[in-house]
Amino acid sequence: MKKRLIQSALRNIKNIPGWRTVRRIVVVESDDWGSIRMPSTKVYNAFIKKGFPVNKGLYNRYDCLENETDLLNLFDVLSSFKDIHYNPAVFTANCIVANPDFEKIKQSGFNEYHYELVTDTLKKYPNREKVMSIWKEGLEHKIFKPQSHGREHVNIERWMKMLKNKDPNTLFCFDHQTTFSGNGEQDYNFMEALDYDDKAQIINLNTVLEDG
Repeated sequence: MKKRLIQSALRNIKNIPGWRTVRRIVVVESDDWGSIRMPSTKVYNAFIKKGFPVNKGLYNRYDCLENETDLLNLFDVLSSFKDIHYNPAVFTANCIVANPDFEKIKQSGFNEYHYELVTDTLKKYPNREKVMSIWKEGLEHKIFKPQSHGREHVNIERWMKMLKNKDPNTLFCFDHQTTFSGNGEQDYNFMEALDYDDKAQIINLNTVLEDG
């Protein structure tokens, strides 16, 4: 908790010299588009049965990979609102462009990390075939603005270490195609993709940023 408060304070201090305006602007920005966190209702129920407190966190309770219906409904709402210049509302989507390739990681005996592009992830889920084309359509109509949020939303070093050590909860989640750990605090650490425990890890993080 203390660490998060410090991080929040530092973010606010950093923004003090930033751009200012007297205009009243509503900014709608949303994180983690394209990222696999809670794969399905079936997996969610399996975690509840296992005793994982996924029902107590908003991200686990409501998060899923966006589908075509989600996007079309969102775009209908955005298009229905106009400013004084008749411009529609714009939704800024912070996008993840890759997810772990669970099959290849398992085949390596958890000794090698592999990832797949989000376009390949989308093919594995129903009602997602046209997601990328709808993204582009939203961009053309200036109602959907994707921007980079990272390559994948997982701290590779920490996650792979837990898998190699055969942590039972992490392995259970892995078998359900998610990097969730079953432990809220550890799970948050897995999400801090660019955090590091050793300065030597920064080299690999630079590669992750370049790939993203």
